[in-house]
Amino acid sequence: MALRGTLGDFSLTDILQLIGLQRKTGVLVLEREGERVTLGFDAGRVVSAESSSRPTEHRLGNLLVKRGKLTEARLEEALRIQRDTLKRLGHVLVEQGWVDHETIRRELELQMAETVYDTLRWRSGEYDFRPGERVDWNREFVRPIPAEHLLMEGARMVDEWPIIERTIPSRDVIPRPRPAAAEILASVGSAPESAGSIYEQDIDFDLIPQDPLAGERSSGPKGLSQAELRVLRWVDGRRTAGEVADLSELGTFEAFKTLVRLVELELVEIVPPEGDGEVPAAPRRPRLMARAAPARAAGLLVALAAAVGVVAALHPLAAAAWPGTPRLPLPATLAPAQAVSAAGHLEAIRAAVSRARLTRLERALRVRYLASGRWPRRLEELVEAGLAPARLLRDPWGRPYRYEPIDGGYRLAEAGPIPGVPGPEVRERRLAPGPGAPGGPAPAP
Repeated sequence: MALRGTLGDFSLTDILQLIGLQRKTGVLVLEREGERVTLGFDAGRVVSAESSSRPTEHRLGNLLVKRGKLTEARLEEALRIQRDTLKRLGHVLVEQGWVDHETIRRELELQMAETVYDTLRWRSGEYDFRPGERVDWNREFVRPIPAEHLLMEGARMVDEWPIIERTIPSRDVIPRPRPAAAEILASVGSAPESAGSIYEQDIDFDLIPQDPLAGERSSGPKGLSQAELRVLRWVDGRRTAGEVADLSELGTFEAFKTLVRLVELELVEIVPPEGDGEVPAAPRRPRLMARAAPARAAGLLVALAAAVGVVAALHPLAAAAWPGTPRLPLPATLAPAQAVSAAGHLEAIRAAVSRARLTRLERALRVRYLASGRWPRRLEELVEAGLAPARLLRDPWGRPYRYEPIDGGYRLAEAGPIPGVPGPEVRERRLAPGPGAPGGPAPAP
């Protein structure tokens, strides 16, 4: 059964989650405003990604030439061989000994991930998933990427893009080196190959290292990381931000994020393309970009905890256990510990957890609808389908959430009010009528 519909009803995140959970094999076609993206899946893993706006084969050859890893003459010869033999360009380049296997693999996988990340930012368009359709993918150079991994990375990027865009509003702006940058580059000479982006590191919540900043320190001048040096070496005042990102081999998101850091360090300034207006002024230190001194390590943990209101509740406990604990600056939305009782703290935490559970239940409901073409009759169906753990069906006070299917959608609500806590929260969703069903998109015949 194929699935068709619009991204206004179900986000690409929902669709990828469904494909990943059910280990689907097939082709997902996404279209909007003349742009077409085709994603290939094998057992729930992404194995190919093609965009009509930037064909993989075309970009591969051009990027290798721009980075100095391939001459234009050899590229032209490789393209001639490709036309004669119908082999993929990567195979031709490796067979001729002009580019090594690892370089081709890394570039193809980066382009594949970049295509998926770009589509995760789409807010409109149409989708068409064709399960079982044969996927022709490059098994020699591409390692399948689990959809769940792309979803986790993509969610982080979508959250941080608005902050990056305050400084770099488009790929066409031009980063220009400032005098201090020239001094740094002169002291390091040609930059060595980077081992990868510093932002690719995951957080292990079971083990907090004694020195959380150790992985980000660099022996480079001014304490710059290898990623920052790698980006800085391509900034010449003529290349656009997009070209710098392509040459850095870090990917657009990581390269732009690194550029923002260089702007903060006053090593780079952003200027508009010739003939355009001014680039919007960026905040002196965007919230997610700052990572100065030890505040970055502490701030990361604080931000994670503050999402559910834990910091305000636990800081007094930490102060009692360790008298030397410094006062942490809390978000303005959190009341000072002195003004809120311990009981109030706990209720606020429970309320935040309850809202988070409602959001997870909504995600599971949408995935269930995509898989079956109907809304569940009861929440327990989500547990039976493996989309949610049983504990998610009750709030932190132990009360079951209220759920009922309604015409073309559902209503999901907390069980009732709690003294001192705003609510109860009610979530209601109705789908706009779509092809094949009065309540929204449905499986196509």
